[in-house]
Amino acid sequence: MDTSSIKHVLFAVISLFAMLNPVQAEEFPPDKFKFSFGGYTLSRFSSSISLTEPNLGAGISISPQDTLGLDIENTVLRIDGYYRFRPQHALTYSWYNINSNGAKRLEEEISWVDQEGNEIIIPVNAEVLSNLSYDIFKVGYLWSFHRTDKVELGVGAGLHITRLGLDLDASVTVPPAQAASNVDTTVPLPVISFVLKYHVTPKFHWYLSAEAFALKFDKWAGSYRDTTIGMEYRFWKHVALGVGLSSNSLEIEEDDPEAELRFENTISGALITIVTYF
Repeated sequence: MDTSSIKHVLFAVISLFAMLNPVQAEEFPPDKFKFSFGGYTLSRFSSSISLTEPNLGAGISISPQDTLGLDIENTVLRIDGYYRFRPQHALTYSWYNINSNGAKRLEEEISWVDQEGNEIIIPVNAEVLSNLSYDIFKVGYLWSFHRTDKVELGVGAGLHITRLGLDLDASVTVPPAQAASNVDTTVPLPVISFVLKYHVTPKFHWYLSAEAFALKFDKWAGSYRDTTIGMEYRFWKHVALGVGLSSNSLEIEEDDPEAELRFENTISGALITIVTYF
């Protein structure tokens, strides 16, 4: 789905929201607890992974979707929400996952390092099965420093945890090995956030949320950006339907004496969610 198609879909949904009014609007819809479940169809996916074992001088730098044939035509599951324990104070949470599988006959030789530190060569024409698992967990605090019936402005901070896993199984390796490669790492990093929400009516609002960080400490360096612009329509007192556009970018680098890891990933797409409020 290209950007033009996404815009047309969003315009159609906005028009539908404007025409539908199945229940009587409430002056103050409940929003102490929010739970949103959905996902978005990817319109862009760009990823690269490099792993090096300094002592051996062995390593690899690849684009998983090109080199390994990972399937990126998938839907990303996403859960987020908040608990507003005071009118201007809330605890926030979110999680989403990308899980892609691939099968491809290699067109170039790959050398990597297994979990025991041994160099492995996967030759040209080897049949490789791969799986990329990419999870993001976020928890934080949001302060709504300006909140009226129409507008809410908030800033916050929290902890962003990324779990990255890449598994390769090759039919031919040198030395022979069934599990040719396995990368599995978890990265906790802080994140700051900004939220803007505008209520067109008590039941219909649009919003902009952005989260980012750029930090270097210990053996880790990284930057992160997550931006979503969308809208929700409250069809019932406790249930809303949401649509939007979302983009996420992550770069992390680990400088470790035993292994150097670098991961870059960018995804974007059309977001569709079902939201409950209590």
